[in-house]
Amino acid sequence: MLSRLSLFAAAVVVSVAGCASNPDDDSAATDANAPAASEPLVGTYWKLMTLDGEPVPVADNQREAHLVLDAQGRVSGSTGCNRLMGGYRLEGDTLTFTQLASTRMACPGEMATLEQGWLATLSETAHYSISGQSLVLKNAGDRTLARLKANALY
Repeated sequence: MLSRLSLFAAAVVVSVAGCASNPDDDSAATDANAPAASEPLVGTYWKLMTLDGEPVPVADNQREAHLVLDAQGRVSGSTGCNRLMGGYRLEGDTLTFTQLASTRMACPGEMATLEQGWLATLSETAHYSISGQSLVLKNAGDRTLARLKANALY
């Protein structure tokens, strides 16, 4: 008898809770439609997608061109052929890269061109903007130099 009473009480609680929901409350739908939060600049793996408006090639058996900024003001990554490293300064939307260096392995054809362009772009970068998973690097004249996409590091 006690277990039937417990089941009945549980059924009443579930029914009342279901009736208490507000069909006009679309907060769940609003949350689902909300724009994705932007990735943080620091600590995110940023894959180079376009350079001067052109898609970036990825060679077989090579790392993709990318960068990661750490909290200590250092940047590391790849040119698509060689590793890159250096420093950066960040203040508001101002971003500059300093003391950039790369390893010196020989790069085949288009990868050598990509490396030169990527390093030049980083040296010319003056501003950035992030929207969702997209990072845009711009020069001092606000011209888009490169577009990058956030990739998970985990």
